[in-house]
Amino acid sequence: MNSIVIKKIQITNAISMDEIQPFIQPIVNKNRKLVGFEVLARWIVSEHETRLPLQFIPIIKNDLQLSESLTISLLQQLLRYFSLHKNNKIFISINIYSNSLTNPVVNLLIKLNKYIQVVIEVLENDDIDNSNEFKIILHHLKINGIKIAIDDFGCGNNLNDRLFDYPFDYVKIDKLFISDIDINFDKLLLLKSMTSLIHSFNFSIVAEGVENLQVFNLLTTLNIEMYQGYLFSKPVPLRNQLDQSISLITENFENR
Repeated sequence: MNSIVIKKIQITNAISMDEIQPFIQPIVNKNRKLVGFEVLARWIVSEHETRLPLQFIPIIKNDLQLSESLTISLLQQLLRYFSLHKNNKIFISINIYSNSLTNPVVNLLIKLNKYIQVVIEVLENDDIDNSNEFKIILHHLKINGIKIAIDDFGCGNNLNDRLFDYPFDYVKIDKLFISDIDINFDKLLLLKSMTSLIHSFNFSIVAEGVENLQVFNLLTTLNIEMYQGYLFSKPVPLRNQLDQSISLITENFENR
C-alpha cells in the first residue's frame, strides 16, 4: 500500500470523525468593522498538532468522492453552528472546487444561506472541466441568493479571462500583489491598475494578506471595499461563540 493510499485513508477517517474542521478568518471593511468570514479548513490531529490545507487538499483535489465528502462534512458543521447562531448581517466565504458542486453540496449551500449570507469562491487552481455546466450551477446558486467570488485574482487560472466568464460579486486579490506595497512602488502601481480594472466591472474587492497598518492605510486610498489578513486576526475555531470571536478580533486589532 503506497503512501498516497494511506493518506487518503487517514483523510477519510478524519472526515468521518469531524477532525477536519472549519476555522474562520475575519473580513473587515475600511472602517475596520467586521463584515464577514472566510472558512479555512484545519485538520485537528491532536491537541498539539494541526494540519493546514496544503498538507491534505492536494491529495484529495482530484478524488471526486473524497472531495465531495470533505465539502459536505464542512458544510454540515457550518450548518449545525449557524442554525443556532443565525446572523444575516455578515457573510461567510467558502472555497469550493467546481467538481465538488454536486447536488447534495448545492442543497447544503442553499440551506446554509438561510442562516448566513453564503459566498462561494472560485479557486485559482480549479481546472474547470465543463464551463457551461459550471455556469448553470452558479446561476442556480445566485437565484437562491448565494454570491460568487473569484479567489486569488491574478494567480493560476484566475486571470482576466475569468472576469468575463462568470457572474462574480467579489474579487479577492492575492497577497502576492498586496504585501510590500508600502515599500515597493512598482507593485503599488500594478495594484492600482488591477483595482481600476476590477472596479470597471462593478465588482467589490477583498484584499487578502493584509499584515500591517501601512499596507492597510495605502489600500484604503484605492477604494478597496474589504480586507483580510493577520493584521485583524488569525483564523479562529468555529466552535468559539461568534460574539467571542468578534471580541477577540477587535481586541487583536486594537492592540496592534
